[in-house]
Amino acid sequence: MTKQLPRRSAGPLPRGWILPIVVLATTLLLYLPFRSLGLDDFDSYSFALALEHFDLTLQQPQPPGFPVYVALARALYAVSPSEVAALTWLSALGGTMATFLVCRLGQVFDPDRPLTAAFGALLFALIPMSWLTSEKALSDMPGLAITLLSLWQWVAWRTRQITLSRPTPPIAAALVTGLAFGVRPQNALPVGLLVLAIFIDDLVHRRSLKVWIGATVLVIAGSLVWLIPTAGATGGLSAYIDHIRAHATHVGRADSLLGMAEPIPQALRIRLFAFGDTLLTSLIGVGVTPPFPPGTSWRYVGLALVVLPGLIYADWQRPRTRWLGLWALTIALQILVIEALDRPRLLLPLIPPLALLIASGWARIGNRPLAGTATMLVTSLALLMQTVPWVTSLSQTLAPPAQAAAYIRGHYPASETLVAAAGSFRAAQVELPNYPLAYLYTFNPEAVTAALASGYSYVAVLDRDQFTTEAMATLTREGTLVVLDDLTFSRDRRIHTQHDQVRVQILTPSELVPPEALDMPPDGCIDLGSDADGRYLGQGWFRSEEIVGTTARWAGTELTSTVRLTLPSADAQTLHLRALAYPADQILTLSAGGHVIGRAPLPQSWTDVQIEIPQEILQRGSTLTLELIHATMASPFETTGGASSDRRALAAAYDLICVTASGGASGSD
Repeated sequence: MTKQLPRRSAGPLPRGWILPIVVLATTLLLYLPFRSLGLDDFDSYSFALALEHFDLTLQQPQPPGFPVYVALARALYAVSPSEVAALTWLSALGGTMATFLVCRLGQVFDPDRPLTAAFGALLFALIPMSWLTSEKALSDMPGLAITLLSLWQWVAWRTRQITLSRPTPPIAAALVTGLAFGVRPQNALPVGLLVLAIFIDDLVHRRSLKVWIGATVLVIAGSLVWLIPTAGATGGLSAYIDHIRAHATHVGRADSLLGMAEPIPQALRIRLFAFGDTLLTSLIGVGVTPPFPPGTSWRYVGLALVVLPGLIYADWQRPRTRWLGLWALTIALQILVIEALDRPRLLLPLIPPLALLIASGWARIGNRPLAGTATMLVTSLALLMQTVPWVTSLSQTLAPPAQAAAYIRGHYPASETLVAAAGSFRAAQVELPNYPLAYLYTFNPEAVTAALASGYSYVAVLDRDQFTTEAMATLTREGTLVVLDDLTFSRDRRIHTQHDQVRVQILTPSELVPPEALDMPPDGCIDLGSDADGRYLGQGWFRSEEIVGTTARWAGTELTSTVRLTLPSADAQTLHLRALAYPADQILTLSAGGHVIGRAPLPQSWTDVQIEIPQEILQRGSTLTLELIHATMASPFETTGGASSDRRALAAAYDLICVTASGGASGSD
């Protein structure tokens, strides 16, 4: 394979660099204006904290620490106005460099067809996965850039070795490879495969192996540049290895194929489905999970018309094409077996070889450059039209955890508010530095109980749906704190799949909530899913979301969900519910004041249910707690055999809760 790697182009060197330099300048101008407005991910906050204090024990950042990435970010931080600016600048520069290197690799692998390099670079730069990742405060794009730089340097060195009579050590390639291990070591597989292939080829053809001794020394030297200070900052090499081992164990248990509880065939089916869904969503904006938005079919057709001819017409007889295929295959297998499949950025290393394969096929189709050029232009325009709105939103709208923190900051004073957070605790730590924070990433009921004893007027619960019933019992002081606000902050999931919704509940002592705050709205209906519904809801409710064509809430996690309201009259009332069941054969029992007041079956489609509230349990002006007791719950993940990624236990969805005088008309019309 290595013997047939392309020789240096016979054309003058400056001419060969014109296209990559144009690509470099264009990509930089495209990426810089759309850098993220804030920190979008848990890891982003960890990196921001690491700029001030690098500490693996505090997960600032998580092992292996990405020390070269942090060092580069600190260099930019020294001349940047903020952590966000430094980290997003580094990602934009990394994305620009990665696109430049895809172009250069395209020239190396297909020197006779410039369209391969140009189209490959455009595909890589403009797809949502690449462009969005290049705008966020994450290590993924800088890590990919240095991996591509390492690959390019090894290929360039090998090409020189074939053309020169006297071998020289791969100085740049080896040093860059050593440094790359300190950015994102999980990207090293294709570099290792390429180096192994070159080494085996030298063995087979009995070439001198002296250069490999120098290469090994240089790789070690490049690694020691970051390993020595990192181990020193961690408490020694042994402690650093222990951190890496513990993190690897966690990843294997939480993210990998072997860590899944299902049998291997079932687990593999689930992961293949998730892989395809995430990949398609990050390429064309829609995956394989319904409901599908209007106009979905043309996206699938457009993707197929670009990808399939490109892959079919790629010259698979050439070793260099088969190498690109092997590169893509090994990365795909690594992702499928090891990585978390709900994060498009982790699929990023798969894109360069795929983009170059597709581009090389279009460069060969019928030996007609016009067809390939037209396809490149149309595809680029379509990608621009699709991706520009998303990167614009990224640059103008904060991530939901930051939105939630801003709301708390603007409405509840730090001296009176305890913040409890689960997955958003890094955001709370950074965005709410003056607020007392209960770190509930691991739940400590004793610490929370002690904090609540200090007499806070409010408890702000971020990530409400991630807390168990037991945890909420502690946070509500066994029910003595009630919900004052219940809001969901969101952003288009396609912009960043994690933390795309954050539900915030504000808890306060019931005596601080006047009964009039729970008065029914003027039309007599609580619209579940609206911004004002949270104050009425107690236990057993999920965030507002789109459910079968309407904004509503699921009841679940526990069989009983509660609603608190103040009725306008002590006369008999009629409760009107617009609801649908998740599991079949659902039965709803309504209880109030310790009395069962009615039962009704719930079908799996929206239906109106009416239940009479007898006069004897009503008192005008007092707060009534209604208990919606469900007979059963089910998880979409288990019900669909893994086709849905939703693991919540769902009972029923509710859209409207209306109260009218008995015999009166419901406000639900």
